[in-house]
Amino acid sequence: MKKSKWIVLLMVAILSFSMVGCGSEPAEEPAGENGGESVDLEPVTLSLAFSAADASPTGLASKELKAIIEEKSDGNITIDIYPDAQLGGDRELIEGAQNENIDIISMTTAPLVNFIPELAVFDMPMVFSDIDTAKSVMNSEYYEELKAMYETAGLKLLMANPDSFRQMSSNIPVYQLEDFDGIKIRTMENKYHMAFWEELGATPTPLAFGELYIALQQGLVHAQENPYATLIASKLNEQQDYILDTNHIMFLSTFSINENVYNNLPEEYQNILTESFEEAKEIAFEISREQDEKALGEVIEAGTEFIEVSDELRAEMQEAAQPVYEMIAEEIGQEAVDALFESIEEVQ
Repeated sequence: MKKSKWIVLLMVAILSFSMVGCGSEPAEEPAGENGGESVDLEPVTLSLAFSAADASPTGLASKELKAIIEEKSDGNITIDIYPDAQLGGDRELIEGAQNENIDIISMTTAPLVNFIPELAVFDMPMVFSDIDTAKSVMNSEYYEELKAMYETAGLKLLMANPDSFRQMSSNIPVYQLEDFDGIKIRTMENKYHMAFWEELGATPTPLAFGELYIALQQGLVHAQENPYATLIASKLNEQQDYILDTNHIMFLSTFSINENVYNNLPEEYQNILTESFEEAKEIAFEISREQDEKALGEVIEAGTEFIEVSDELRAEMQEAAQPVYEMIAEEIGQEAVDALFESIEEVQ
């Protein structure tokens, strides 16, 4: 009986010792990305602002981005969207981003030319024949050159999406180059755009956009040039008999973030932003394409006659644009102009 008692006590002692030995080593913690201890990252909120309407392709793409970023970050990165120029017009948005008062901004390249002169290459008319070519260029090595341009203004380019084209509408039909003669066309107050229409034989007439509808109604101008979506949204088609697929100026919609804001984010958050914008790029492109096609359909359905620009006329318009290319090359350098044309040749 005594022997059995000693055996039981010995087994209890052995079990106790093994339990103490197992508990003497701390539990292994998951390693962080750099192989060290995991670190709890602080949640951040980033502002995203633009002057375009909430229902525009930019607005729709921004909502998709917000959903992707917040899901990838498990809610640790929140995107607050400010559409409709709530935080100011394009110039105010650019300056706000440079001063770190706004984190992310979205707009076309045109308003940024005063801050990044090399972006004037996208004011060159008749450069892109179609939107798919523009998309291929933005997916080529040229995109790295574009990112370098933005860095000179303290911005990091996150995405560049070919949005749409400026198209011509008119009360005078245009089938050949001579038909441009004498047409008074409202343009932006952009010297490159105006020079292009002068080379075609038209009379460019800068007007505030808010004055355009009445100017068309009263016959002060015969024509205008804007994307299809703008034409239908502003009801300009009510005063226009013809619409042409001139595809003369491509709208490049961009998203950029203040470089210091980006660099001060944890590496994990930087990666999430990069991956999210890459993922949203195709979504944004399809949104723009669908909106453009839908708007053209609505314009035609409302009674405006569609004139398809012939290959011959398109080639003549491109030839007429050559002096504008020279103007831009003189101001920003031939190298910047050549880089874009070389990229287009490579993807075609």
